[in-house]
Amino acid sequence: MPADPGIVIIGASLAGAQAARALRLDHGYDGPLTLVGDEHPLPYQRPALSKGYLLGTTEAAELDVLDPRFYAAQDVALALGAPATLLDLDGRRVKLGRNVELPFGQVLIATGARPRRLRVPGADLDGVHYLRDREDSERLGAALRAASAVVVVGAGWLGCEVAAAARALGVPTTVVDPLPTPLYHVLGDRIGGAVARLHLEHGVELLTGDGVEAVLGTRSVEAVRTVAGRRVPADLVVVAVGAVPNTELAEAAGLRVDGGIVTDGHLRTSHPAALAAGDVARHRHPRYLKPVRIEHWDNAVVHGTAAAATLLGEPVTIDHVPYFFSTQYGATLEYVGLPTTSDRVVTRGEPEEPGFTAFWLDRGVPVAALTVDSQDAGHLRSLVAAGHTADPRRLADPGVPAAELLPHAPAGAS
Repeated sequence: MPADPGIVIIGASLAGAQAARALRLDHGYDGPLTLVGDEHPLPYQRPALSKGYLLGTTEAAELDVLDPRFYAAQDVALALGAPATLLDLDGRRVKLGRNVELPFGQVLIATGARPRRLRVPGADLDGVHYLRDREDSERLGAALRAASAVVVVGAGWLGCEVAAAARALGVPTTVVDPLPTPLYHVLGDRIGGAVARLHLEHGVELLTGDGVEAVLGTRSVEAVRTVAGRRVPADLVVVAVGAVPNTELAEAAGLRVDGGIVTDGHLRTSHPAALAAGDVARHRHPRYLKPVRIEHWDNAVVHGTAAAATLLGEPVTIDHVPYFFSTQYGATLEYVGLPTTSDRVVTRGEPEEPGFTAFWLDRGVPVAALTVDSQDAGHLRSLVAAGHTADPRRLADPGVPAAELLPHAPAGAS
């Protein structure tokens, strides 16, 4: 039999590292395995980049996805700081730089995403920052400590976390977003309003319903001008207006791309030799009956593990309920589900209080939930996964344990 040409994972990301781990440890794959990455560090986790690592309370070693000894011990070849420049799927080869070529039998593309750029005058001035990788976080942390005032453009998860970090460092902070409340696309007006109050209570100036028209300054940032005509003094601007999947390599290779690399429910792309996973993949989700692209940490872990199984001919259907967490001002927010059609929001507790929970219902079925400072996220994820109607009165009743909200859960379940 011909020698196994092996598996190449393009993207030394969370999803890529999880796939390598699962191939070796879960499935016992012993063929050639190479992990390719643009960055020089070993694969690391990104959530802390806008939280503890940004504030200096989390060490670089704590970000590692796997024990650094794993790669040598499990014979995983590393090609770090070596971006892939060409993917030849029919020829089963990937080119790194100008001169290095790696053969493969199968390839997993886990190239992630990059920050969406701010397209206004002055966006290229010194003092405009984006946050995606470890070096971005280090630069931004140093800039925050030296800043007199910061404007955060975008009030999504990342923008809210950066604003919270800036306030923890005592920096006057303004957040600008064209939507009515922070996290409006995910939480809507009422619950987004609770997040707004959290930031206001910690001294953030919120300019919602407004946008950035220009960044002002000569060589470096001096102020931001909004669409409504406000002039906000600042010497630091952080742009957090979403992410763009890194699909260029896949697109040049002829793969189907549409808002991400399009895959089936097992992460298989339009070419039989290639899979895609993590932030870059737009996979068919049986729960939502459409392709979805999810940028959460949890999704990368699920994708990496599932991709390993599919690569070895043991495909599993990816139908998990998405999960996301955020920490802001010491509060832990956990969200399960996806923003979908919803005709009712039911709350348990007051939105300003610890232990608060919100449920989004679609024709009586919980499709998403948010909980703050509670231990109920696992139960809520199971509730959303069940897909059954629920009694709104029980959802709203703090006296009903979250475990007893699950279909057929007996009284007193834990």
